[in-house]
Amino acid sequence: MNLLIRFAENTAEISAGASVLILLLLSAGKLTRRVYAAQWRNWVWLALAVRLLIPIHFEPPRTAVTLPAPSPEQGITVVAPGTRGTGSFSIPDTVSGQERNAYEKKAELIREDAEKRTVPLNTLLAVTWAAGAAGCLLWTLGSSLLFRRRLLRWSSEETDDGVLRLFREERAAAGGGGRVHLMRGKKDAGPMLIGLLRPVLLLPPGSFEDGELRVIFRHELTHFRRRDLWYRLLLAAACAVHWFNPLVWLMARAANRDLELSCDEAALKNADPVFRAEYGRAILSIAQKATQRRAFLSTGFYGGKKELKRRLETILDTKKRRRGAAALCVALVLTISCGAFVAYGGTSVPDGQKNREKQDVLAHRLLSVRTEYIGDNSAVGRMLGALSLPDGMVQEGMALQTNSEPYSLTVRYTAQSDELLTKTELAWAYRNATLILSLIQNAGRVAFYVDAPDCAMTFVYTREQSMKQEQTDVRMLSQGESEMKKFLADLNSRTAEDYQMTHSAEAKERDDLLTVGQAETAMEQHAPIILSEKLVSRGRLVLAGADCYGFTSVLAGRSPQPEQWYAISRDGSAFFVISDSCPVVRNLESTETAVKSGSEASLTALREQITQAQETLKQAQAELVNRRKSRATDYFEQQQKVREAEEALAKAQEEFQSRHTALPPYAHRTDDAVESAVYEALGQFYSEPYTDGNVVINAPVIYGSFEEDGVLRVFATVDEAEYELDGEVLNSVGGSRIPMELRFSKDGNSWKLIGRTTAKDGSYFGDSIRDFCAPHGDAAKKMLAEYGKSDNFLSGMKKNIREYVSQTGIGAKSFHSGGEDYLIV
Repeated sequence: MNLLIRFAENTAEISAGASVLILLLLSAGKLTRRVYAAQWRNWVWLALAVRLLIPIHFEPPRTAVTLPAPSPEQGITVVAPGTRGTGSFSIPDTVSGQERNAYEKKAELIREDAEKRTVPLNTLLAVTWAAGAAGCLLWTLGSSLLFRRRLLRWSSEETDDGVLRLFREERAAAGGGGRVHLMRGKKDAGPMLIGLLRPVLLLPPGSFEDGELRVIFRHELTHFRRRDLWYRLLLAAACAVHWFNPLVWLMARAANRDLELSCDEAALKNADPVFRAEYGRAILSIAQKATQRRAFLSTGFYGGKKELKRRLETILDTKKRRRGAAALCVALVLTISCGAFVAYGGTSVPDGQKNREKQDVLAHRLLSVRTEYIGDNSAVGRMLGALSLPDGMVQEGMALQTNSEPYSLTVRYTAQSDELLTKTELAWAYRNATLILSLIQNAGRVAFYVDAPDCAMTFVYTREQSMKQEQTDVRMLSQGESEMKKFLADLNSRTAEDYQMTHSAEAKERDDLLTVGQAETAMEQHAPIILSEKLVSRGRLVLAGADCYGFTSVLAGRSPQPEQWYAISRDGSAFFVISDSCPVVRNLESTETAVKSGSEASLTALREQITQAQETLKQAQAELVNRRKSRATDYFEQQQKVREAEEALAKAQEEFQSRHTALPPYAHRTDDAVESAVYEALGQFYSEPYTDGNVVINAPVIYGSFEEDGVLRVFATVDEAEYELDGEVLNSVGGSRIPMELRFSKDGNSWKLIGRTTAKDGSYFGDSIRDFCAPHGDAAKKMLAEYGKSDNFLSGMKKNIREYVSQTGIGAKSFHSGGEDYLIV
């Protein structure tokens, strides 16, 4: 139904845009006939008919014309017969006495309400349009088929040899028409060409002169050769789809006139004036004998005195007219853009007022389903249907717990993508849970379970949490329509971060927010499976717009890469489980905690802010595209969000650059000739940092050097790391550990690098080291044995960092690597 409504709206927009072009072409009819050939107008009408049948168009941010449309709340209320007493309602066994009477009264009201159905006005309009289009098209096809059947029923094959000879001659001259059958009618009808799939040229009863027959055959075979019947079918389809627009019907009438004129032009191409005069006389004579009866999907000679006069003028006019290629291109561009600057569904009402009107309707709708008891299935179901969800999230089911307090409502949802769950503001869950706790008077707990392809979320919100947030009993906020409107406006203005602050005149951070230790304990309650895993705290992070504590799990005996990500909001409401295959993990792994140092953020935190700002900007830009496609009323508000995201990203990048210190390159000093050669060689391919201003420090561990036939072979495992200076700390931001063979030749008193071989990855790792070390197996064995041990490499790195800090005087007092901090002394 939504697709039908969308097609109807697009059709209205295209029809309105095309009306302007049709009026323009009809007004300029005399001018175009005088300047351009009839075939030019034929092409323009054809393009316009095709455009009218395509219910899509590009949508600019702003539209010049806005067509009024009914609001989604407008509709017609009807009574559905046979629904009396079928309302779904259940009364818990624990309810008795006066409470049971209240339940029964509520049940009666629900049953009465179940009889009523409101059909939205835009749905009625869309169905009416579709029914009209289908009716018009069926009428056109049906009447044409019936007309053809009636004519051919009283017709027979032409038997006159002279007529058949002339027909064959004209058919050969036309270069086509072999599929056309020549028949003679027994009733007044014709001459005409009829039949899309099995074309028939029908002659009326009576005799015609040879010249008249030649004109008839040439004219109708020209229609056939140009497929003009299919052209008329296209016009009929355009009229059917736009049956409500009289200008489209006028367009079809004008196009049919121009079709006959262009057919005459084609039939008389390169004809001399004498033949033109004979052709005109024949047309006049035939028109007097021809009948007016014809169907939409047929051609004929009679078109009225005015049209006949125009045809004769065209036939006798030998003036050469322009092809109008440039003008045709302009007309095609205007045709393609039909409807692009017309919007359906808006009014002159400002966006703010429209939002308030929608909010008022929602407040009224929610109050109509307000209930005292959570066991009221019908009211709860309609309440969930009224609450808004992020686009792409679908409700799968609900469950009511009414056996013991706290009475709870559990709702399950499915999200189409991981990004939808992890990047969409969690404010929707807080808002909906708060509204449910306000509208269901005895509800004490609301739980949402959301499943996505590679992640999931559990959201639990209690009445106690809502009272701490709102600083009042939320049930008092849905007592009347005015209170409900204010409450809705307030909830809709909040972000996920706002729900971790007390909502009062002195808004401050809530005192019930979790510490890191409490968060880890709470996680064990949510997901006991992680007890068998090693948890690694990743500090604070922002997920779905909420401030969360992040953790990763590592299975014993496995790679140190995280197996699973977990996050819990600081108020304990939202718990996320994210598998390592989820795309969002790449962003989470890019940095750990947004650590604060004094009043300034660390470079690590700033890098995380840049990553988050980039993701926020990408999401805002994607949402802006969606808003433009759907012509949402808050399009310009979304534009502002994009600008704000761009400013936040620029600010974070600017602050990072201002805090980032450019470091001098590292140069190792040694008197050992082999060691000096190795460091000089490493400087050729392990010295450029990925980020300008950082420094790369190498710490090779040499396992042997051998001079053979004038070539020095050195076997070493190179530990290299890129560092940035953050205050007084050198932070490692990347690095590698690679076993290799370096080959040198003598160059005076020093060694010059002539080649290197590095270890291969995966299952070839050990064999590749043994191959490039051969025949020195001891060096390969030692290299393999110590590859996984960090002590030797860490010792060399510490030594080289101390040397670097001493040489450059950068003032670093420690360095951070592998999750540990080391003093520089």
